[in-house]
Amino acid sequence: MADVSEVVLVVPAFEPGTALVGLVNRLKRDFRHVIVVDDGSRGASKVFAALFGLEGVKVLTHKSNRGKGAALKTGFKEALRLYPQAPGVVTVDADGQHLPEDVVRVAEALLANPTRLIVGTRAFSGRIPFRSRLGNLWTRLEFRLLTGVSVRDTQSGLRGIPRQLLPRLMGIGGDRYDYEIRVLADCAIRLGAPVEIPITTVYVDGNRSSHYRPLADTWSTQRALFAARHSSGLRGRRVPEGGSLECRGDTSVERRVQQLLF
Repeated sequence: MADVSEVVLVVPAFEPGTALVGLVNRLKRDFRHVIVVDDGSRGASKVFAALFGLEGVKVLTHKSNRGKGAALKTGFKEALRLYPQAPGVVTVDADGQHLPEDVVRVAEALLANPTRLIVGTRAFSGRIPFRSRLGNLWTRLEFRLLTGVSVRDTQSGLRGIPRQLLPRLMGIGGDRYDYEIRVLADCAIRLGAPVEIPITTVYVDGNRSSHYRPLADTWSTQRALFAARHSSGLRGRRVPEGGSLECRGDTSVERRVQQLLF
């Protein structure tokens, strides 16, 4: 059986702070392979220069800012090329919101559930920025209406993805933050509810380092969910105990989801 060190970490980064170097160094204690994707940063050359010199760390660069979704796809493609036998990848945000010990726990869950999407789930308790609390609550409600699946943290960037799912996920539309909700919806419809692993809720300096655009990115992640709410093929379906619609064999539902998301 594979061990945690064989899981590949994919870190999309846009204008990261120096803390990213410390984070990667800490993660390297448990993981042998880390892929960092510089998504067109302009003011973080020293950060990426420091990462270039680290053993086991691969830095890829987009010439311009293409979005978090595009950066994730670039990382997935490189993971499959360099490490075709790896059990899968864990995606980690570059802003310090994910603790190394939680990354390990998500990787362990990935190894224990080799056909399921793993989501590191925050509790959203205590002092949480208002836009983060409201955004997650709103998306949770819309997501349930779309898929029939209840997910406690639809916006978590800490996820474990089995290797066999990567080729399909690389073909899903969306290049920015909307890509993550599209992936979550696709997996929920086809595989059922993700495995959710409780993680620590961390917001550094009130989440000021986030590049999430409240209006533009919220709208882009909600468009498919708003449309799906009015879809007769998904609306009104009873959610069985366990939180997953049994729709994997329902081609009309799958076709509708493909039209909405892709």
